[in-house]
Amino acid sequence: MKLIQNKLIQGTLLLTIAGFITRIIGFAYRIFLSDVLGAKLLGVYQLVFPVYSICFTIYAAGIQTAISQLIASSIERPDCKKERDIFIMKCGMVISTGLALLLTAAVYLFAEPISHYLLLEEACAPYLRILCILFIPCGITSCINGYFYGKKDARVPAMTQIVEQLARVSSVALLCMLLSAASETGCRLAVLGLVIGETTSSLYNCFCLWRELHTRDSAKKDLPLFKKTFQKQTSGSYQKGAKTARTRRDNSCPKIGTDSAKLIKNLLFLAFTLTVTKLVISSLHSIESVFIPAALKDFGCSAREALGTYGVLSGISMPFILFPSTVTNSFAVMLLPAIAQAQAEKREDTIQKYVTLSSKYCLLIGYLFTCIFLLFGRDFGTWLFHSPEAGLYIYLLSWLCPFLYLSTTFTSIINGLGQTQLTFLITTACLAVKIYFLVVLVPKSGIQAYLIGSLISQIIMTLLEGIYLRKYLKISYGSFFIIPGISLGLLGLCIHKVYLTVPVPKNGLSMSALIFASCLALAVGYLLALKLTGCVERQKKT
Repeated sequence: MKLIQNKLIQGTLLLTIAGFITRIIGFAYRIFLSDVLGAKLLGVYQLVFPVYSICFTIYAAGIQTAISQLIASSIERPDCKKERDIFIMKCGMVISTGLALLLTAAVYLFAEPISHYLLLEEACAPYLRILCILFIPCGITSCINGYFYGKKDARVPAMTQIVEQLARVSSVALLCMLLSAASETGCRLAVLGLVIGETTSSLYNCFCLWRELHTRDSAKKDLPLFKKTFQKQTSGSYQKGAKTARTRRDNSCPKIGTDSAKLIKNLLFLAFTLTVTKLVISSLHSIESVFIPAALKDFGCSAREALGTYGVLSGISMPFILFPSTVTNSFAVMLLPAIAQAQAEKREDTIQKYVTLSSKYCLLIGYLFTCIFLLFGRDFGTWLFHSPEAGLYIYLLSWLCPFLYLSTTFTSIINGLGQTQLTFLITTACLAVKIYFLVVLVPKSGIQAYLIGSLISQIIMTLLEGIYLRKYLKISYGSFFIIPGISLGLLGLCIHKVYLTVPVPKNGLSMSALIFASCLALAVGYLLALKLTGCVERQKKT
């Protein structure tokens, strides 16, 4: 129970639960979209996301992280901290909304040139004009989430994810059924669903923030009334009460105005640094996404085949590989403010504990899903998505899991330590490796070269970040590598052999149930093996 009461663990659990719910809904939604749009339009739909990613980085990503980090690193008195935190959040929201408004106008006006020259696909223009409407509500949501993350309160951000996903999926499904929409109309509705989802979640976030501030303000207003009533009812105590009130005013927090310039300067500097870092990285990711269809065309694929391959890879296979990262991403989000606070309080032992435990559990989760995707990846594609091509990519990308999940956590820890420039350099170098494989080798060898480049890039990134954090890492080779590897190897061989011999009808539902049962058996057996061998232990009470 003591472990559950920890705010870091609470936040991780809440975000993990919300992440699993949204991703399960998302997978059902992707199956629905693949049927409505087809492979080519699914690829066109996926191509608008590089523009969304770059714009989001400019108007929200860096600002959200800056708000979270500044609020978490403050170690002032609680009553002073509340006013300061609200001021930081409001300043961030003004900046974010202004940038979002400018980007909305720019994308709407220049949709055709962006589609033609940047995305290399003119069909994206009408979808960009719909997409840009969500920038302002998305920026507001991000700032409010940053405020709650900084307080290590993940309840509102967790619910926001679920609200956004439910609003998006239900609106698109309803509209498609009512209008009997397919092909291009269905694609427009899918993009419109993004706008509806973000707007709904933004309204929910604003309500939660209003409730938070209203509750706090009401509590402050009730205090003087109570004091006044108490003073009148107590004989001879009125003067004493007045003197106490004067003393409290003398010891009250300084007005925000006296420190506002410094706070705004710190927010702008941190937000600018983070935004530039994330923008370069996001731009490289976008270049990578845009070049995949182009490189496949150079390899000899037709335009339809190239977009289809890109749609399957980015719309089905990669989200499937990233599904388990719900846990590690949630932990990473909560780690950043926790590490920033521990550093501000100069608690090196706490940082070491966070780094070691998060590294260990990211690896253990990564090993499990590498094994699952190796054994059942091809069948996932065939029976769940009716796409053998998706199954092949899931199988080939399975080796990414330990490195991908671990590097996500490492990046968050290093950012929490204030070394954003280091994560920028490492991520940029590793993305350059991927782009090299994409531009030089994919036209000669096909999509397999891109998958190999992705693995090599991720390994390099994880190793470089691990080298920087080595002073905080206490590694036990047995519990980190040897025991999990042997346990999974033996369990995987046994369960897969049983899986192949079980007679089931060759239909989607029966096979899906068998795959799920086999994966569950593997996960439970793996957890028991780790428990029995002492790789995972209960936290000792101190």
